[in-house]
Amino acid sequence: MDALYFALAYKKEARCPVFLNGMIHEAFSDKGYDRSMQYTWHYAMGHAPLADLPPELWLIAKDRAYDFDFHTSFDGQVVSGDFLSLMQSTDTGSWQAARLHAVSTKGKRISVKDYFFVKFPRAELLKVEDVVDLERSKIDYRRDGQIKKVWELRFRKTPERDLFFLDCIPLLGVAFCSERFTEGAKRFRPRGVEFVELPEIGAIHSA
Repeated sequence: MDALYFALAYKKEARCPVFLNGMIHEAFSDKGYDRSMQYTWHYAMGHAPLADLPPELWLIAKDRAYDFDFHTSFDGQVVSGDFLSLMQSTDTGSWQAARLHAVSTKGKRISVKDYFFVKFPRAELLKVEDVVDLERSKIDYRRDGQIKKVWELRFRKTPERDLFFLDCIPLLGVAFCSERFTEGAKRFRPRGVEFVELPEIGAIHSA
């Protein structure tokens, strides 16, 4: 019997937007919303490694309020303190985290929870061919053999992580987790996210 693994899907709830309408910067500025994120920890040319995250960051947003626990955005993840604690207590590989101040364009706090911005290095992404059973999964391919769409996913090898990502363009924004991770999440009932079994992955909007 296959080990149970889940994909983190977006769940519509109050103060849990599907899109974070803002920009992340290294310091607050009332013009921050209109400025692009030109930082070496956010983008690097070619295969150059990203720089380390600074200790603190500011999410300057036009959203009215936040009360979610997990959100993939800005090529990383915005997570609550509870979610970060769960990551620290389980096997989630190597990653960096910076305290994230979620504020309005006037500098007023808009978050119910404490937030952190998390980045997983590309080297931490698991290769599809190492863990996915391509024959048992339901996948559409492009003419060049690249994966176009994943409708159903089956693992042929148990991933040695409780939270992980796959190095596959259609799935780059999708977080996967073990049954142990979902059980740990039940202790604080994360908002804005639900844990969906892999056969249903084709119908979800990733968290």
